[in-house]
Amino acid sequence: MTCGLPTFATVHGGPGEIIVDGVSGYHIDPYQGDKAAEIVSTFFEKSKEDPSHWDKISLGGLQRIEEKYTWKLYSERLMTLTGVYGFWKYVSNLDRRETRRYLEMFYALKYRNLVNKCHRPEFAVSVPLAVEGEAAVNGAK
Repeated sequence: MTCGLPTFATVHGGPGEIIVDGVSGYHIDPYQGDKAAEIVSTFFEKSKEDPSHWDKISLGGLQRIEEKYTWKLYSERLMTLTGVYGFWKYVSNLDRRETRRYLEMFYALKYRNLVNKCHRPEFAVSVPLAVEGEAAVNGAK
């Protein structure tokens, strides 16, 4: 499309979103060969009768790329998403809370049992849960 050539691409996946059928290119279904061949041959017949048809589809493809898929637009969207993610991570406590829960799971499942096998009272330490009000894990409070 960025070369200015009329584009024929599968309707499945990314091309289905990028190409506007009949405006910036054509969708074809690779599982329906007869229909795909008809779409391609119809395009060439129209282009033979009216050379501006080729140009219309070519310009439609170039316009679509310029409006939606340039590196400038992509980088701006990426920077916006990065900023939103970074801000959300900064203001929320989700990552830290999940990490604490993960570590508590190991404590409850493995470490506590090993400590209790030592038979030394100074090792039997109770560790509170990271988030108050959550259900106790294996009886821990």
